[in-house]
Amino acid sequence: MATADLQGPQGKVPLYVNGRFEPFLHDDAISGVVIDGRSRGRIDEQVVGDDRLTFKVQLTGAGEYQFNDAPTSEIAGECLVIAHQPPGVVKRQIILDDTEERSVTLFFPRLGNGRIAGFEDDGQEVRAASDFLAQRLVFRRYQLPRAAALCAADILDPRRSPWTQERFKRAKIDELTCLLLDFFISQFKRADDHGLTEREVRRVRQVRAIIAEHLDQPLGIAELARAVGTNRTRLNTAFRAYYGETIGQALQKERMESARLLLGEDALSISEIAERCGYGHLSNFSLAYKAYFGMSPSVARGAATQIVRPA
Repeated sequence: MATADLQGPQGKVPLYVNGRFEPFLHDDAISGVVIDGRSRGRIDEQVVGDDRLTFKVQLTGAGEYQFNDAPTSEIAGECLVIAHQPPGVVKRQIILDDTEERSVTLFFPRLGNGRIAGFEDDGQEVRAASDFLAQRLVFRRYQLPRAAALCAADILDPRRSPWTQERFKRAKIDELTCLLLDFFISQFKRADDHGLTEREVRRVRQVRAIIAEHLDQPLGIAELARAVGTNRTRLNTAFRAYYGETIGQALQKERMESARLLLGEDALSISEIAERCGYGHLSNFSLAYKAYFGMSPSVARGAATQIVRPA
């Protein structure tokens, strides 16, 4: 049993984990924590905002979060969470007993000059990002970039020799820091920076809608391309430029998010949900769901009934 406290500007925030809980401090005031374990007991705590930009690379895990009177957010499975909690804003987080979590979190505090640590440039995107964060609550879930997922997996891998592990981990933390800052800043580029024509944008949006409408019988890339009047190579390139993910990743995301919502209701059995999401065999659906969210569909359905919504 490992019980650890993460020291931050607001004092110690207790986190109880069976497994690895490893805080770290970067040279330029950036800090973080590596978690690889399971929760011991149901965690229901409140954390006061301290003006830090947070990036959480989550490979597995599940939790429910609420900020003051904002709507409740549920975060589960592989994802990137970007959050900024202004001073005084209270976050309530609920994590169920025996929830498996594998994650790497980075904290970027605001410096004395008002800038966020890690933002060394003063370009247009950086200024737009700084203006966006000023006294603003941010809590968003993103599709996890593959490079960031692989980097986090390397940081979480404990199998290296003792005399190379720390140096390797520091290098990977540096790499992950750069990847996440680049991803965040890219959100503030002008909308036309994807380089697509209006016609191409209409096509990829139409394809996204078709994907969502045909989860039970998804179309192949060639069929999608024919449906919108282009070829598969151009469609693949345009789709990735506009959405930052492949068509296959978009399909998987739509399937899993649809399944998660349906599991929170009692109208359909798990087998029926699997079929509605395009899985002919329940076992394939269960494996895919567990790989994406870190828990089986049956456990997720049970957890949905256990979570007590914040008042």
